[in-house]
Amino acid sequence: MAGLCGGGNEPSGSLKAICIPYITDCVIGELEKLGQKYRVALKIIKDPRFERITCLHKGTYADDCLVQRITQHKCYIVATCDRDLKRRIRKIPGVPIMYISQHRYTIERMPDAYGAPKT
Repeated sequence: MAGLCGGGNEPSGSLKAICIPYITDCVIGELEKLGQKYRVALKIIKDPRFERITCLHKGTYADDCLVQRITQHKCYIVATCDRDLKRRIRKIPGVPIMYISQHRYTIERMPDAYGAPKT
């Protein structure tokens, strides 16, 4: 399962940000095809707080759809635990990846070459 999270910072310059969880039609389609094993994930993404993005392509292969979308608009944080998808996304500069590791949410830091602030 993969999802997108987009949003913006407050104009006051504080660190508070709004993050809206998005889910594409093809991700929902893939989860529905996977059956009962992923019923909890399907129930979570059908929550009204998730905004649904309509896909204009045919078929339901979600990885290609997500990679195409984030290549065009680099305003998303992609949430996935799929190793192959993470490898593909790492090749796209400026797109952070969120995943679960050791029962905690982790967001990969963007490489310095791709516009991450230097500390």
